[in-house]
Amino acid sequence: MTEIEMYAAAFGIQPTTVVQRAGAVSGKAWSNWLSGGSCSMRVADRIRKYMADNPPALKQDGEAA
Repeated sequence: MTEIEMYAAAFGIQPTTVVQRAGAVSGKAWSNWLSGGSCSMRVADRIRKYMADNPPALKQDGEAA
């Protein structure tokens, strides 16, 4: 969850948007996870792959955009 939150912050978007863009599950899943629900490894892997394939651009000073 922290990975998704950090990735979302780098883009200035909500974590639910990351989950949806990854095509993993609906945005509602995020609220379920916050309430103690869990996701499968397949879903987690799909989200991680999306984030790895779409890294945040770096600014000239080395900070995430």
